[in-house]
Amino acid sequence: MVVTKLGRVYAKALIDLAKEQDQVEAIREDMRLVSATLNESRELTSVMSSPIVKGDKKQAILQEIFKEKISDLSVRFLNIVVDHGREGSLRVIAQAFENMYLQHKGIERVSVTTAYALSDDEVKAVTEKASAYTGKQVELAQNVDETIIGGMVLRVGDKRYNGSLAHQLETLRRQFKDNHYIKDF
Repeated sequence: MVVTKLGRVYAKALIDLAKEQDQVEAIREDMRLVSATLNESRELTSVMSSPIVKGDKKQAILQEIFKEKISDLSVRFLNIVVDHGREGSLRVIAQAFENMYLQHKGIERVSVTTAYALSDDEVKAVTEKASAYTGKQVELAQNVDETIIGGMVLRVGDKRYNGSLAHQLETLRRQFKDNHYIKDF
């Protein structure tokens, strides 16, 4: 999901307030719950994005869904977002908050794609190598894609390291195809 400037502005305000009130962990869990709820319910997402449904109804819906599940600070934040007519961007705001939380904690999000599910020892080894490379604590997300045949594709931030067998075979194929030293028969 692409995080917009609007999402970053609201998330920055929320994380600054959460730091000030020493509630960063609680607010992170709240934003994860809000994001998961919106991801699971197309109806809720549609209602939040609808210009027909009035803001006070949207606030009442959010209040009913999240009452006693999220902190008072998060409830007030959701009300402010609805008051400003930005409720359609709640998922983006929650994602921006998660990104800022990880940055605040010095955690780097790393994604590894392999042809099979990694064992616990392999996950530990990849995590340690990525942590040594980035100099930060690492949060590892695993993906399985059998089309890479073997090896792994590692994504750290906006950098991608492709050590897959499929990539190496494709590189070799291109080298043979573009070989200028062999005459065509």
